[in-house]
Order: sequence, then structure tokens, then C-alpha cells
Amino acid sequence: MRSLRLALASLLLGATAFAAPPEGRDGPGTTGLEDRLVAGLQVRRPADRDYIGRVVGLVEEGRLPPKLVDATFLWAVRRRQRHPLPAFREALRLQADRLGIAVE
Repeated sequence: MRSLRLALASLLLGATAFAAPPEGRDGPGTTGLEDRLVAGLQVRRPADRDYIGRVVGLVEEGRLPPKLVDATFLWAVRRRQRHPLPAFREALRLQADRLGIAVE
């Protein structure tokens, strides 16, 4: 648990380095947030797809910072785990809780 907290702390510090594309600027050759999360986190189950949909909805509503989602996504994928979704889900929950946002 301590290593997860340290990793999340470093994630927060580096979160500003990763910016999402500006709203409405997704053009040809770019991938939307939902597509990126589904593919990168290897989402297979309908319940997991619903979770990703809720996360994307919170980003689109402006309640969840896109930089936080992107940084958490990159952190989870870079861990090189076979299934990165559980790490993403837990890390995002912890970060969103700190901001007072309910993701689940």
C-alpha cells in the first residue's frame, strides 16, 4: 500500500506534464479519451466498459480533470501488468476521493 501511495504521489507531481487535447480538437488520426482508455486498459467486460463511460462522462462534465485521468492511465499502463484496469481504477478512485469526486 505504501508503494502505491508513493507512486500516486509521483503521479500527482507529474500530472501537469501530460495534457489532454483541447476540447473539440480531436481531428483525423486522433483517438478519443474513451477509445484510448478501453484499448489501453484492455477493457473486456460490459461492467468495465460502463465504468470507463462514467469516467469519460465526468471528464466531459468538467468534474474530473482530464490531466488526472491521462496521468493515471499512463501510470497504470506503464506498470506493465497483464491487466492494467484494476490499478487504474484504484489509483483514480484515490485521486478523485482527494478532490471530493465520486467515480464509482
